[in-house]
Amino acid sequence: MKRVAGLLRAINVGGRKLLMADLKRIAGEAGFDAPATLLASGNLLFGTRLSSEAAGKTLEAAIQKDLGLAADVMVRDLAELKAVIAANPFPRQAKEEPNRLMAMFLSGEPQGELSLLDSACVAGEEVKSGPGCLYVWFPGGAGTSKLANGLIERRLKVRGTARNWNTVGKLAALLEAAEA
Repeated sequence: MKRVAGLLRAINVGGRKLLMADLKRIAGEAGFDAPATLLASGNLLFGTRLSSEAAGKTLEAAIQKDLGLAADVMVRDLAELKAVIAANPFPRQAKEEPNRLMAMFLSGEPQGELSLLDSACVAGEEVKSGPGCLYVWFPGGAGTSKLANGLIERRLKVRGTARNWNTVGKLAALLEAAEA
């Protein structure tokens, strides 16, 4: 059984509340092993024998059935998170300002060119492709940027959920510790 990270999209923002205690309970009832959360923003670590895609779909269905809440879940294992970390095109930013660097984990391949985002990059934002993700650098912070997740999803026709670089590192460290 491998440990994976389930990353829920648009949870505990805009009135879409999901208590982490409920998320752990739902995951356990869906057959996932030892569910644990990181922060209160939809990060779930759990054991599974399913593929990442099947685990995500199973958890989405369980959340929908239990709470009536549609929630996209992107699941990544340790190797996938390590690949994201290794391919990071912003090493200086990751070291110096990790809270302004995001990895946006995607549900599939973008259906548009990254240049479709250029008009929203008005404060120096940069977007690069990565393994199953986009790297987004927000020099002025994500909170005030016009380059919002919803805009990225609409223009590239793909769903995604972003985590700052600190959280990406914590998730990978927790999965690595579970394998030790």
